[in-house]
Amino acid sequence: MIAAQPDIILASWCGKKVVPDRIRARMGWDRVPAVRDNRIVEIKSPLILQPGPAALTDGLDAICAALKG
Repeated sequence: MIAAQPDIILASWCGKKVVPDRIRARMGWDRVPAVRDNRIVEIKSPLILQPGPAALTDGLDAICAALKG
């Protein structure tokens, strides 16, 4: 992840809330643009992990909204 230098991190934990501070605390991640610029975005797990086509529509909508930021 550090080598990839992403501008945004989309995070989702099954049934748990994303805690951006835990991501920021990882060694070396302070050099990642997404972390430095506070662009860690939670995608609610039910939107992308639900069975069926809703994951493609609702999940994709959430991802698109996060990327537009």
